[in-house]
Amino acid sequence: MNDAVITLNGLEKRFPGMDKPAVAPLDCTIHAGYVTGLVGPDGAGKTTLMRMLAGLLKPDSGSATVIGFDPIKNDGALHAVLGYMPQKFGLYEDLTVMENLNLYADLRSVTGEARKQTFARLLEF
Repeated sequence: MNDAVITLNGLEKRFPGMDKPAVAPLDCTIHAGYVTGLVGPDGAGKTTLMRMLAGLLKPDSGSATVIGFDPIKNDGALHAVLGYMPQKFGLYEDLTVMENLNLYADLRSVTGEARKQTFARLLEF
């Protein structure tokens, strides 16, 4: 039985204009039942790695699985069972929840019935 909850195989991310990768090719397996910390100085790639694991940022190379899902190919299924709260929250404090939802829906061109269904799903709690 495979008890891996996170598996990384050569996962790498580079950003334009940077000499070094934000996340150098990374291989690791994190098993169920263990407490695991991700630590490092500012700029070490912690947030970039977390964004890739949450399916919010596509790696340049390599692969990952998180609780059995590919974060890029199966992001919808992953997002249904995974929560992620970044250090810097992405909502505008001076906007209401609905105004924030409308703003991001507009930015992603989510309209009509897809918008209604997405909002209903996001507001379920």
